[in-house]
Amino acid sequence: ENLPTSDRYDPNFRRVKYVRYADDFLIGVIAPKAYAIDLKQKIKEFLKNELCLRLSDEKTKITHAPENEVAFLGYIIRKGTGKHSKFQSHPFDPTIRIYMNTDGILKKLRENGLCKGNGYPVGITRLLRESPEEIIKYGNQVLRGLLTQQRGCVNFYKGSRIQYIVQFSIAKTLARKFDISMKKVFARYGRSLLVNYKNAKGKACSVSLALYKSFSRHKDFFAKIKSAVQSFCLPEYNLMDPLSRVCYICGNPHFHVSMYHRKTKKKLDKPYSPIVTVMLAINRRQIPLCEHCFANVEADRFQLNQLKRR
Repeated sequence: ENLPTSDRYDPNFRRVKYVRYADDFLIGVIAPKAYAIDLKQKIKEFLKNELCLRLSDEKTKITHAPENEVAFLGYIIRKGTGKHSKFQSHPFDPTIRIYMNTDGILKKLRENGLCKGNGYPVGITRLLRESPEEIIKYGNQVLRGLLTQQRGCVNFYKGSRIQYIVQFSIAKTLARKFDISMKKVFARYGRSLLVNYKNAKGKACSVSLALYKSFSRHKDFFAKIKSAVQSFCLPEYNLMDPLSRVCYICGNPHFHVSMYHRKTKKKLDKPYSPIVTVMLAINRRQIPLCEHCFANVEADRFQLNQLKRR
């Protein structure tokens, strides 16, 4: 039979995981509550003594994951519940489930004038003076901002309600702008509210609401983000790069270099000096030069054929 490799009830077992984004952080702890309280106090003292920052006791809460949920970065994080069947019981479920904060999203929509308190969509008064294409673009900004990062959430299917509010709020805004009915708005622009227009250069363009066709959860959404973060590459510096820390002209790696700067192109006087000609050719505003070459450049002692790209 399969036996667990560790004792789930070991009183001496400890595990701490930490994640931070900007000034928001979340610490996961497998330990008694007293350990979490002591850890919070140590963090508070470290922030105060080392970083001169104050930890808010009101905002920094200790939560028991199996019983309560945690709000972090616009998500609701909950502990998985145990699965039970007639033949076997699984009292431990190590999975963490991430939900979209629908109440928080509805609150944002209400504050920005897209719906009433009960979630009923309304026209956006402040956009009535905007052109139809700008109204549609605003709707796309709202949709992308609210739903793009929610695709991996367990309850992403609730995003259909969010999309409905945005879609009909934009439609009602167009209806109020042109003083027509909702039926005529959808007859004129279609379900996705497609608007044809000409840009500042006179080119024909079109824009429509970027509506989701499906609200099924993307199960690997957060896994891909985690993989992308863990597999980042450190930059490799090429000594042939004009911005590398060796002199661009002589290439001697033992000399200390300084950055030689040029003016913007519209402020340069013609004819261009040899060094400026080279910098324009490689599209650089600054290049590293050793002290000797820097002095020769300032005295304009180099010819163009002496400054070929290394």
